[in-house]
Amino acid sequence: MTMTQHDFLKTDLANARLVLVEMGRLERQLTSWMAEMIEIDANIFEKLQTAWVERYRTDISHHCGITQQPLLDNISKNHMPLEACMMTDLLNIGPLPVPPEWFRRYASEEVSHTLGFAISKLYATSSRLSATAALYAPKSGMLEYLRSFKSSRTSLPDEKWFEQALKDYDNTFRDFPSLYWLAREIALRENPETPLDLMDGRLEFWQVPDKPRPSQKILARFLAKLAEPNGQHELDFARCFLHEHRQFSLLHRTYFGLLGTLPLYRAAILPRFVALLNLMLTKAGSPSKAAEIILHTPQPYSFRYGRPQDSGIMRLGKIGPLRTKFPSTPKHVKKPSPYGCTLTESEVSEHIATGCLWMIAAARQPSDLDWLLEHSASALQNEFVADFNRLVSTIGEIGTAEGVRGLVRLRSKLRHATMLSHLNATLALTAAAMGLTTVEAEELVAQDYGLDTHHRRKEALTDDFAVVLSITGSGQAVIHYEDNNGTVSNKLPAAVRNATGCETILRNARSDAKQLSADMSTHRQRLEGSWLTGQTWSWKAFEERWLRHPVLGWLARRMIWMIAEPDGTIKTCLIRDDGTLCGPDGKEIPSLPPEALLSLWHPLHSKNQKTITQWRGTLEHLKVTQPIRQAWRETYTITQAEQESSPASYRYARRILSQAQVVEVGRQKQWRIRTLTGHLPSSESAPWSLRIPAHGIYADLRTGGVGEHFTPDGSLVFSYVMTDRIRFCVLQDEGDWQYDGGRKLKETTTPVRLGSVDPIVFSEVMRDVDLMVSVAARNIPFDPGTLLSIPDLAEWRRHDGLGDIQCSAEPHFGNLAQSRREIIESLLPELGAGDAVTLEKRHVLVKGKRYHYRIHLGSGDVMVIPQQRQIVIPDKKTTAAQNKLSDYQPLHDDERLNSILQKITMLLRDDRIRDQTILDQLNALDASGT
Repeated sequence: MTMTQHDFLKTDLANARLVLVEMGRLERQLTSWMAEMIEIDANIFEKLQTAWVERYRTDISHHCGITQQPLLDNISKNHMPLEACMMTDLLNIGPLPVPPEWFRRYASEEVSHTLGFAISKLYATSSRLSATAALYAPKSGMLEYLRSFKSSRTSLPDEKWFEQALKDYDNTFRDFPSLYWLAREIALRENPETPLDLMDGRLEFWQVPDKPRPSQKILARFLAKLAEPNGQHELDFARCFLHEHRQFSLLHRTYFGLLGTLPLYRAAILPRFVALLNLMLTKAGSPSKAAEIILHTPQPYSFRYGRPQDSGIMRLGKIGPLRTKFPSTPKHVKKPSPYGCTLTESEVSEHIATGCLWMIAAARQPSDLDWLLEHSASALQNEFVADFNRLVSTIGEIGTAEGVRGLVRLRSKLRHATMLSHLNATLALTAAAMGLTTVEAEELVAQDYGLDTHHRRKEALTDDFAVVLSITGSGQAVIHYEDNNGTVSNKLPAAVRNATGCETILRNARSDAKQLSADMSTHRQRLEGSWLTGQTWSWKAFEERWLRHPVLGWLARRMIWMIAEPDGTIKTCLIRDDGTLCGPDGKEIPSLPPEALLSLWHPLHSKNQKTITQWRGTLEHLKVTQPIRQAWRETYTITQAEQESSPASYRYARRILSQAQVVEVGRQKQWRIRTLTGHLPSSESAPWSLRIPAHGIYADLRTGGVGEHFTPDGSLVFSYVMTDRIRFCVLQDEGDWQYDGGRKLKETTTPVRLGSVDPIVFSEVMRDVDLMVSVAARNIPFDPGTLLSIPDLAEWRRHDGLGDIQCSAEPHFGNLAQSRREIIESLLPELGAGDAVTLEKRHVLVKGKRYHYRIHLGSGDVMVIPQQRQIVIPDKKTTAAQNKLSDYQPLHDDERLNSILQKITMLLRDDRIRDQTILDQLNALDASGT
């Protein structure tokens, strides 16, 4: 559909302009008179109304026999004639400015004598148009009429509005034809006088139920349409509409639907407006008379109240629900309201984006995946929950490997519980259609990025230089440059960079490196989760899916695996780059039979510390940095106190945490966490939970809000949360969580004794909580006699004084900090410091050349002793000391540990420090004589 303003008859446009010019001239006369009146008294029109009501109250009461005061006031005010504003004797303030002639003539013509006294009927019978003019009788009353005009600016469409509407009409047809089609249909169907033959029946075709996933019936309907001769045309329309809708949304924020945005409104309403002006001109016979007709009844054409002053959105006649083109069906469906009234809902709606998505889902064309994933990422970023869920369902219906890969990448960025739940269910359904579990599908569609068996990709830039993409550290993808001799360089010569096609290759390499790093994070998270899902692999399947895959293989060769052989033998092994296996002592072990089962080894799988110690030594000897903490993993076992308090553990109870930090960390660990707000007391009773369907349980942590504050958008949230007990409860599965994404999981309130929980599951849950507490803990002083005695967590936020609590700088010291102590102890021989470095329970003591220092293992804070003076050493200042340490770091994901090691190295040689900010702090100690 292509139209321009030239499709209008030139005479129609010219006539419309003539009428608008006359409207502007007459309206300026009226607004000038109103301004003169207001100069006499700012409230003159209200005072005229009051005086008129007082004068005629007795006459109206006497004539009609009305004695009820509210009814008497209503009749008096709402039926005040326009002539009253020209009654100079009402206020006794002398002669008033004379209004325009056309207004005086109209005011005298509109008077009638219903009820035996003068009331307004607002426009003369001779000026009325037929019902096809889309007019309606506005409310009567002088003030109501005058409110349609503004003394400061015009309130009716003028030539400027008309010219802008013509531009919008052209631009919309050119840039957003599908959106214009819908906007035009809305404008037509909102008008009760629109003939049925002017409506496009395609709008009914795009109507679908407002649900996040299409039904088979809906998909069958769209498939039938695709099979028709014009099916491809409808599919193209669906694509265009979704692209235009997203592009238009980026340009214009819509709050009142499509017709609430100015360009679309003006473009859609212009044909009707031009036709209406020409009809008035035909009826009236001259532009001035047609302009007077509009000024007699200005409400249908004045800009809507409540909109921005320059919105330019008119009422333009009656506005009703969207009408259906097929009158044989009921116009409205009724539904009950919780407030006891009946609501009506139109059969057709302007929201056709869902129907367009289901059309694309029915077509199942892989070429749509790229832009669908792009739209999904945008909806995720803005947390448009409904849009995101429908886009994800469409991607799932297409059901290709690329679609599964895209959904997995989206999941790695998700923090919203509802969106995450829907995406997981969609992933499971898509995988089940392939005959796989979600995990199996994710493994099979893992992208290899063109890496070779050495986990590298080399692309020639010129005859002499190449760019290399590889994996390093804990799974970070990096690029570097090599010449023909294999010499590595981090910077390209200018001649190479400017070579033809070089920039394109480099841009693609950088993009792949960024995506590969994100994919590796997802693979690590999925593999780490296997301790809770209980996933195992046969050796044959593991070789095919992991070891032969250049990306997954890199990850698999850095982890320790537990092997269960067919004869019942259990052992652990590390898979070397050459494919051979080695045991905890580093010695080679025989190859495995295809039937052997592999699972990720956990330190709690070993009954004694010897195996763990052996693996740590072997990893250090082989210089293997594990992408997932394994040999050095923190473990947690049930204490005697927890045995007595079972089924609840109070190990991390009564800790006050920064809510923003703990929510972020918890959601990254897949916990379902609801932000606690002052507006939703019920949210305080919803525990944070982690579902573990493989074991039929879920963990929950009770919390309560502490210290309310307002966010910039006016929302009331808690600054802190206080923790209570942790417990495990029965999780029922009425389906199969491996294939349906956990859609039928049901959390019960039946607790499980702590001793009955799998030790590894217990340890991993406690590790998650320890991490959340370590990162977000705030040791806030409180009165145990008052705060801790309150049994109901929902009452905490009502406790006086919690809004002004002060935070302590002392961090939580948990098992994470304890693991740092063990690692530093093992690395002390490399430092060669002798007794200059010693370990306490929570601190490292360093004897420098100038002072002695104590470093906290939890926070990394440095204190000079015995002066007890804290000095601040930013992490960026410790990089210079990094070359003093071994390149091997057993824990890739503990930046705090690396910072502590580097501070130790720096402070051992504190007489060589050259950084001025640190020297100033040390020199201050010298000056104070301490």
